[in-house]
Amino acid sequence: MAELINRSLIAIFSGGALFFVVFMFYSFFENEKKAILKALPLLFILVVAVLFFIYGQVSVELQLSVFIFLVVLGVVVLVPFGNKTIEFKIPGNRFDERDVMFSRAELKEGTAKFDDYYRQRPQNLPLDNLFRKAPGLLNPKSKYYNPFIFNAADATFETVNLLQPLVEVDSKKIKEGNFTTEDISAFLKKWTIKLGAHSVGFTLLQPHHLYSYVGRGENYGNPVDLNHKYAIAFTVEMSHESLSFAPKGPVVMESSQQYLHAGTIAVQIAAFIRNLGFDARAHIDANYRVICPVVAQSAGLGTIGRMGLLITPKLGARARIAVVTTDMELETVPEKIDSSVIDFCEICKKCAVNCPSNAISFNSSKTEMGRYPWKINHEKCFTYWCKVGTDCGRCITVCPYSHPNNFIHNIIRWMIKQNPINRWLALKLDNYFYGEKPGLLPSKNWMGLKNGTF
Repeated sequence: MAELINRSLIAIFSGGALFFVVFMFYSFFENEKKAILKALPLLFILVVAVLFFIYGQVSVELQLSVFIFLVVLGVVVLVPFGNKTIEFKIPGNRFDERDVMFSRAELKEGTAKFDDYYRQRPQNLPLDNLFRKAPGLLNPKSKYYNPFIFNAADATFETVNLLQPLVEVDSKKIKEGNFTTEDISAFLKKWTIKLGAHSVGFTLLQPHHLYSYVGRGENYGNPVDLNHKYAIAFTVEMSHESLSFAPKGPVVMESSQQYLHAGTIAVQIAAFIRNLGFDARAHIDANYRVICPVVAQSAGLGTIGRMGLLITPKLGARARIAVVTTDMELETVPEKIDSSVIDFCEICKKCAVNCPSNAISFNSSKTEMGRYPWKINHEKCFTYWCKVGTDCGRCITVCPYSHPNNFIHNIIRWMIKQNPINRWLALKLDNYFYGEKPGLLPSKNWMGLKNGTF
């Protein structure tokens, strides 16, 4: 028995050492040099423990004590407990897109739209005057302006605008009905992934998914009237490397690129559905009728966390979302909120700690509980964007969920789902390896740009 326990201990500590070797390997390619240095002493301790149990004269009592401790620790880590079902009240009122910061930013002083909006919402005028005093997004006078990066992002947004005529087109008159709901749902999921999406889900379209009034474009101020019954939501991945420079220029390049990527997928899906004779509308950047993160959560793609963004299982908040709505019947599943995400956001607060504009709440979800547990200060957030010229993304970068989608980080994500102890442990480990306030990725020679040029 003593020999069996000793061999088990050697295997456990060897496995731990191998884990940190793999962790350091991934960290090297993630350019996380500090994480490698932090892992070295832990690796050394585990290697010493292996040698100790191989060559040391260890008493049976000590072997048994260590073995029992590790078994108990393993049970605590592996067994799910302390998770609960979370239900939020469905809001009675739909959100007005005219209140979105992008809509308010398009209002021009002296116009009828400007006067009408602030006549109805005078409390927003002093707040909005603050961002109007700043240079603005992609502006040459903004803090992080770089002619290559900013004009590249602007070119991508211009390309997104070219997709706008394709979002809503008449469908064919004759419907092709020789397929089942199961078949079309399976095909759409696989095809959406093939087109480049990271995840996809279907949901019944609900009133609170829709804006109440259009806030941008030629239909500004018109009521949102969408008679579709189903929604297809999908995510596309944002580069971990590009976001690691946040809030500097590369993040807005990546953001624009993925808005375009999501847009091209959405208009293709909508066109395909219309070719089958059903009605469909793509909801893409600057042309939404639905609130994409809300639809995506209902479709099972993630849970909206402290920063107000969708936290997805494998990418965290490193995702852009697009939606296609349709009258074609699809297979849906009931909405389910991942309580482990809410619990982790409750104790984490790294997005709030690192937010340059102090726009993210430190409060407990229990004090802010509504349809969603936290609400960010959109005015503070957008005003900061207008100062630096980018869409920041600092909250996404520092979120422990947003690490690369690989073997090591997926193990941690799985552990977080199991129980509250793991969530506490995962946060402590994330702070240890990456810091409570992670630094920016070194910018040396990124995209051919010399260090210090952005």
